[in-house]
Amino acid sequence: MRRKDVTCLKTKIKTPILVVLFICMVAGLISCSEETPRLEQITNDFFKTIDTNAYVISPEDFIYQARSNPDLFIVDLREPEEYTESHIRYALNIPWGMDLWANIDKIPYNKPVAVYADSEYLSMQATALLALAGFQVKSVTAGWEEICFLDGMRDMKETGYNRFNQVPPPDIDPDLRVALEQYFKKIDVLDRSMMDEFTVNIEDAVFMFENKEEDKAFLCVDSASTDESPFQAVSVNIPFGPEMYFSFENLRLEQYILVYGTNTQEVVFTMMWLQMLGFDAVIIQL
Repeated sequence: MRRKDVTCLKTKIKTPILVVLFICMVAGLISCSEETPRLEQITNDFFKTIDTNAYVISPEDFIYQARSNPDLFIVDLREPEEYTESHIRYALNIPWGMDLWANIDKIPYNKPVAVYADSEYLSMQATALLALAGFQVKSVTAGWEEICFLDGMRDMKETGYNRFNQVPPPDIDPDLRVALEQYFKKIDVLDRSMMDEFTVNIEDAVFMFENKEEDKAFLCVDSASTDESPFQAVSVNIPFGPEMYFSFENLRLEQYILVYGTNTQEVVFTMMWLQMLGFDAVIIQL
């Protein structure tokens, strides 16, 4: 075979190979671009399969568990001065906010955890965050003042300060750790603002509605037929459930999403889901 023919043959062989390699590279790039970001996947996998009732405990059951279950790890989210004055027996104090994030490694990953605060909204927020991180946690469906007056609490209260025992560090996904830290940093930014602790009272929400603030959007997680709020006419209605994720595309990232509904757990978990996906979401306390 002549040298020229050999060269032509090599060229003919190389050309299809290069075309195939190019197609593979393009396909790989398309695949990578379509792949769901890891944090979004973790978040969606958690919230799409969630049973909010699995993350709450009634105050009566809480007292019973605190009395009878030595493995129960109890977190009091109130301020230190409130905690030392009076708290449920064996509870450990981790104030809500950056203190909770700074001490998250002190919470046992392999034991049941119960969380309470002055407000159910706060304990539910903490519970949602800890549950997303993989803790076996439940929120007490009452604030401390209500818990105090229940039967069986008289001999379950104590004063002073309980010390932490050393526990193995929790196995939290690195991407999720970053997102959780950012969440707690936002709490500090919003401190003492109208949206303090990711909550807005009903009066302030009505003020925003009446002033038609364009950077605010209202999201109802109840069914549309049960929405009797003042915001009904302008609200986006996305009933809570695993399919609600597909309706989040109707929301705008540049707006504050004010989430409300009749079920505290559903409202808090929706707000948390949106926060993890990059939205600025807060809760309306109805």
